[in-house]
Amino acid sequence: LRKLSDLNPPVAVNFESEGINTSDGKNKLVISILSALAELESQQKSIAIKEGIRYRMQEGLYKFSVKNTIGYYRDYSGRGKIEPAEAEIVRYIFDCFIEGASPSKIAKALTEQGIRSPMGMDHWKQATIRNILRNEKYCGDVLYQKSYSKDYLTHKSVKNRDVLPQWYWENNHPAIIKREQWSKTQELLTAGHWRKSSKPLEGMEKKFTVAKVKSGVLRGYFLLDMMWSKDERDQFIEIINSINELDDGQEERNE
Repeated sequence: LRKLSDLNPPVAVNFESEGINTSDGKNKLVISILSALAELESQQKSIAIKEGIRYRMQEGLYKFSVKNTIGYYRDYSGRGKIEPAEAEIVRYIFDCFIEGASPSKIAKALTEQGIRSPMGMDHWKQATIRNILRNEKYCGDVLYQKSYSKDYLTHKSVKNRDVLPQWYWENNHPAIIKREQWSKTQELLTAGHWRKSSKPLEGMEKKFTVAKVKSGVLRGYFLLDMMWSKDERDQFIEIINSINELDDGQEERNE
């Protein structure tokens, strides 16, 4: 309201339910009181929501976001699933790193191959590769509360540097990377030096992959291409069957 009143010319706001107009100076005290009450209500709601989220984290029930997490999506029931096409990119990154390629070299190779980053950008950054290599979700685990919202008004998220408790759950969802490979990657990253390869990286092997919609009303559905050949359609059916078998096996283990 202050920002609007400072404009030239000033902009007044009329609250119909309260019968208040900011152009009337007599309403300033009433607006201040209502604002304070609204802020207190927001604070109480924020506390209640955070407590609910942390309870689900502690019980392993919280659903981590897959919006900018390459390799995963959520189906119509909210279960975390592997996105086959993006999973190939993740495996390529881990394989190249263990074979001696640096994060900057991997980022350059992905950029040159025209593969988009998790944020949909044409250019990959070294930090993005490091974050993927450090992400425990790719071996099937999840660490809850890596970050938190410090201010309930701005909702700005900051890293959790031992300020709030964290919860680590193993085998929380299907893994893209084998645990042994992920552990070896963490050792190399922690050591800070890895075997550097001077030879250029080979491009990703051209495989027939199937993409899925990660968000929106069609979340979890497969993307089909009318230009597929008969062999590619047969491969599609095989991929669908293998994914269903993997999902059934995962559900049986959870039970």
